Amino acid sequence: MSWGGQGAQQEWLLPTAIEEAAAAIAPLETEWDQDKLSKKLKEYFNKGAKNINFKGRRGLAELINEYADNALGSLFAGLGDREWLFTGQADFLLCMDAGIKDLFPGNMLRPVPQLDFEQMVLASYERAFEEQRFGPILSEAVPQVVTGPKIKKKVWNCCDAGRKEAVNSGSTDIEEFTQVWINSSIANLSEASQGSPESTMTPELAVKLFVTLLEGSGLPLQMVADGTVPPVHLVEEAIASAYQEHTKLEDAGDWEPPKKKQKGAFSLWG
Repeated sequence: MSWGGQGAQQEWLLPTAIEEAAAAIAPLETEWDQDKLSKKLKEYFNKGAKNINFKGRRGLAELINEYADNALGSLFAGLGDREWLFTGQADFLLCMDAGIKDLFPGNMLRPVPQLDFEQMVLASYERAFEEQRFGPILSEAVPQVVTGPKIKKKVWNCCDAGRKEAVNSGSTDIEEFTQVWINSSIANLSEASQGSPESTMTPELAVKLFVTLLEGSGLPLQMVADGTVPPVHLVEEAIASAYQEHTKLEDAGDWEPPKKKQKGAFSLWG
């Protein structure tokens, strides 16, 4: 592949990458024909670089992350209701790679070894894709357990930040990832609730929320790609432990985790 950024290659790479992506998606897409799909994809990946300031002192990885957020944000805003996108059946990594090579200044790319560049692009793509995919899942789950715009926003932000912390932990074990996600989310909720996460969301409702998220494709796709079952069984204990750890009130010593019901977490729906 050509290397060196804007102006270094003899022809643009993005149009070819988009045509190949659109051709692969066309059999799955039921609303737009291939020409319209190509046109919209071109718009999304070109707009991704439109407002990036390349003249500052930010590093290449940060700029690539911004491009990924912009391009994939537009992609999900336009096509987020498509099952083939939500379930990861379409891959736009090469579109992002080509867009950066076409649209970023060449003098930013040429000093970077190509393997390092490709690893930056892959990491940014996977992060941004998962964040865009997960947002609507969380937005649908939160109103099922809490009400009121301020409380919903607080719970949404804490759970979203907790998931990002789990991703950043580097864990590839599904149970460990889930436990980190739950613990970090409740820690965030405690910090946002003056040390009393239960004042915003009870442990029982937290169990319901995380069971809903796990069963609703809230885990990173690569963790369940082989058919691995989400570890719903550990949610109740992880929630109890997290609330006990992160309740910081003066009388926190009197707080006890909720007693297990005989039916477990699923009694919430009973």
